[in-house]
Amino acid sequence: MKLLCCLWFCSAAVLGAAESIPLWPGKPPQFLENAPAEIQEARGTIRNVTVPAITLFLPPAEKRTGMALIVCAGGGYGALDWRTHVEYAAQVFNPKGVAIIGLKYRLRPPHKVDNAGIQALTLLDAKRAVRLVRHRAAEWGIDPRQIGIAGYSAGGNLSMNLAANFDRGDAQSPDPIERESSRPDFAVGLATWHWRQKESPFVFPKDAPPVFLVHATNDGLQGGAPIEMSQDIKADLETLGVPVRMAVFDQGAHGVGNLIPQRVKNGYPPAKWPELLLEWLQSLPKT
Repeated sequence: MKLLCCLWFCSAAVLGAAESIPLWPGKPPQFLENAPAEIQEARGTIRNVTVPAITLFLPPAEKRTGMALIVCAGGGYGALDWRTHVEYAAQVFNPKGVAIIGLKYRLRPPHKVDNAGIQALTLLDAKRAVRLVRHRAAEWGIDPRQIGIAGYSAGGNLSMNLAANFDRGDAQSPDPIERESSRPDFAVGLATWHWRQKESPFVFPKDAPPVFLVHATNDGLQGGAPIEMSQDIKADLETLGVPVRMAVFDQGAHGVGNLIPQRVKNGYPPAKWPELLLEWLQSLPKT
C-alpha cells in the first residue's frame, strides 16, 4: 500500500512540473493590469489567474492515439482545483494514449466582473486553447480532428459554453492561430454547474459537437449542481439531433467526476467515466 501511494504521489509530482504555455505571446485580450500575483497552493489549488495558459501532459509516444482532452478544472470561477481535476485526469488518460491539456483560465478575483462577464472572459481563453492545440497538433502528436474539451463544475460550465459558442476561425487574421477553428470535436460536462440553477442557459447550434455528460443523482442536494441542469442540456441536444450521452450515478454528489487515485484503484463506479467516454466516442459515426 505504501509503495502504491508513493507511486501516485511521485507521478503527481512529475505531472505538476510540466511546462506551462501562455495562450497568447503577449498580454491576453482584456488583460488586467496591476493585478495581484497568481497563487498556487500546496494542496494543488490555483487562484488569481490573470495570464491564461495550457499545460501539456502527453502520453508516451508509443501509446498515443492522437486524441487530446483540454481539461477545465472546477472552482466556481474563483479557483482551479488543478491537482484533483487536471493532474489526476492525466494519470488516468495518459496510459490510455490520450493527451491531457490543462487549461488555466482567468478567475475572479482578481477580475471584477459579474457572472456573464466571467463567462465571456473565460470563453476567450477556451477558444484560444482549442485554436492553439489545433495549430500545434502535429508537434505534440495530436490529431487536429480529435481535440475535446472537458470541465468539472464551473469548468463544465465553460466546456458547455464553448460547445454552444465556438467559431470557425478568422481566415483573414494575421495570427495563424486565430485562423484555426475553436470548435471542439467533442465536449464533456462533469457535474455541470451554473450557479446552482436547474435550467440550462446554453443555446446550442445544430453543428454543436457531440456532448458527454456525467452527473450524480445526489448532486445539488446540499449545494453543487442539480442534475436537472444536465438533463436539460441533454434534451436540448437531442432535439437538435446532436449526439449526446449522459452517464448517471447514484453516488459521488458534486465530485462525481473526480478521478481520485484511490477511487480509480478500487473501481469506484463514477471513476469509470473515462472508459465510458472513450467507448461512446468510438461508437459515433466517423465524419
